[in-house]
Amino acid sequence: MGLKEEITNAMTETYNTRLNNIADMVGRPEDEVRDKMKNLDFRDYVDLMRALRDFDKDTAKDILGLVDEAYSQGSTMSPSEMRARKAGQQAPMQTEPEAGTAPTSPAAKAQAMQRLGKQNLGGATAQQAADALSKAGEGKPLTPIQRKAMAQQASSVDALAADPRTATQFRNLLNKLNRK
Repeated sequence: MGLKEEITNAMTETYNTRLNNIADMVGRPEDEVRDKMKNLDFRDYVDLMRALRDFDKDTAKDILGLVDEAYSQGSTMSPSEMRARKAGQQAPMQTEPEAGTAPTSPAAKAQAMQRLGKQNLGGATAQQAADALSKAGEGKPLTPIQRKAMAQQASSVDALAADPRTATQFRNLLNKLNRK
C-alpha cells in the first residue's frame, strides 16, 4: 500500500471508530477508555495506535493503565469459578461453550439461529439453518432451503464487510477469530 493510500485510510477512520475498536479489544466500555485516553501523552497515544494496529491487547491495557480484574467488567468467569481460583482450587468444568466460541451441539446451533429470526435466514427455520451450517462445515451437499438460508447469511456478512461504518470492526473480529 502506498503512502497516499495510508494517509487516505488514516483520515477516513474516525476517532470514534478507533475508540470503539480499542474498547472492544481491551474489553472495557467506551466511556472508560475515552477517559483513560484523555490523560495520555502523545508518545503513549502513538503506542496505543500501534497496539490497535497490531491487535496487541496486553500492550493496550498497559498503556491505558487497566488492571485485569476477573469479574468486574463482564468476565466469562462465574462467581464460583472466581472463588475457586482465589482459594487455589481447580474451577468446575463449564457446562456451556466459552464466550466467543461457536456452539457445538445441534440444539445450541438451532437456538443461536433462532435469535436471528426467520427473515434473516432466508425463510428457513432455525433448525434448517443450523443443519445447513453443520452440513456446509462437513463439506456435504445442501438442500435448496439450506442453500437459501446460507445465501441469506452470506449476504448479511457481505453487507457488514462492505459498509464503511462496520468494516473495521468486522475485520478486527475476523482477525481475532483467525488468531484462535
